[in-house]
Amino acid sequence: MFYRIRNTIIWVIVGITLFLIFIPFAIIWLVTYPFDRKHYAARKFTQWWNTFYITILPNTRVFIENKEKLSKERACIVISNHQSLLDIVVLFHTFAYFIWVSKIENFRVPVLGWVMRMNGYISVKREDPRSFPKMFEDIKKALAKNEPVMMFPEGTRSQSRKMGRFKEGAFKAAIDNKVPIQPIVIDGSYIGLKKSKNDPSATIRVKVLDPVPYEQFPSNNPSELKEYFRDMIQKELDKLM
Repeated sequence: MFYRIRNTIIWVIVGITLFLIFIPFAIIWLVTYPFDRKHYAARKFTQWWNTFYITILPNTRVFIENKEKLSKERACIVISNHQSLLDIVVLFHTFAYFIWVSKIENFRVPVLGWVMRMNGYISVKREDPRSFPKMFEDIKKALAKNEPVMMFPEGTRSQSRKMGRFKEGAFKAAIDNKVPIQPIVIDGSYIGLKKSKNDPSATIRVKVLDPVPYEQFPSNNPSELKEYFRDMIQKELDKLM
């Protein structure tokens, strides 16, 4: 009962602060837009914004390994396993600059969707294959500007250490644009807000792996490449257990 009350309080705080913090974000975006077309300032503010939510999670610690391997301006596809909603907040906590690819439903959420559009993130209708060509074109444009594109190959949250099947989109994008793939491993976020009095603390670990250059891809078949990276992330995830 205690952790349910605590979680309710946290969600209330998140809801209120979303609207309050959006105001300075919008001001920064408007003031810097004419000379900051990559939205550097707005995205930086978004990183600090998400880090704030890490600080209000009681008894939650985040450890990031190899953060220096992430580049601010390098064309690459960044992939990660996806355990919970907290993954997004945790990845912002790395202070890397990602162009996120997300389902269109998230862009329709008040405040959240506004921020995503203003930061230039990429939307996709997952159930509508007709939206995929535009998604791949938007990814191509982002990569052409040396912006790393962040995707969750599972497409949805696993809510456990057991990873779901990978979809091919991220790997097709990397192959088509001949860019590296940067894998990231996240463990512990699935516990997130599920902590109870019997599990009073949570440790979330993030491990950034070495980018794999296009020239070192074991296959140019997206179906085979997705299995290669899924096995890579799963092996590293097993080591973190």
